[in-house]
Amino acid sequence: MVGIPVIDTGPMTVEDFYAFTDKRPDEEKWELIDGELILNAAPSRLHQRIVKNLVIALGNRERELGGAWVVLPGLGVRVSETDRPEPDVLVIPPDQSSPDPQARDTSDVIVAFEVLSPSTEGRDLRWKRTAYTSLASLTHYIVIAQDAIEVIVFAREDSFSERRIRSIDKTIELRSLGISLPVAEIYRDTGLV
Repeated sequence: MVGIPVIDTGPMTVEDFYAFTDKRPDEEKWELIDGELILNAAPSRLHQRIVKNLVIALGNRERELGGAWVVLPGLGVRVSETDRPEPDVLVIPPDQSSPDPQARDTSDVIVAFEVLSPSTEGRDLRWKRTAYTSLASLTHYIVIAQDAIEVIVFAREDSFSERRIRSIDKTIELRSLGISLPVAEIYRDTGLV
């Protein structure tokens, strides 16, 4: 007699998440939010252009500063044992880039960037803001619109209060990285400039 199987009704853990996602196609982008699996919609070309612009701009500055920090796209952030969101781009300390090159997440994040998508904007502005700003290492959470020139900066130095930038001529000061990031670089070649 087989009986009734035991069904785990508790929240999914990060380890359960990896066991699940390891069996999924690489092009799927999953996140773990409050112990629940979330499948994100495929990003638009505009979304990916902004991500590319961020990686190039930050990567150039990373090299200029001699590796004081590392910029990476597509790495998860382990907020807790039941939460693993994945920002579009993040900046981590240099020692976090090499201890385990196979690692798929980190909890030591300096700056997290999210490019808003229609399907994730509420989660990005509420849940992820709370999750990322709970990390002791985080100095900035930056949310970028893809349909207009608008960037929201949440900085620890301002108690993570919201600061909106709506001008292509402005810059984002990232003192923790020792750089300024012009808004024009974020929106380069998007057709919005």
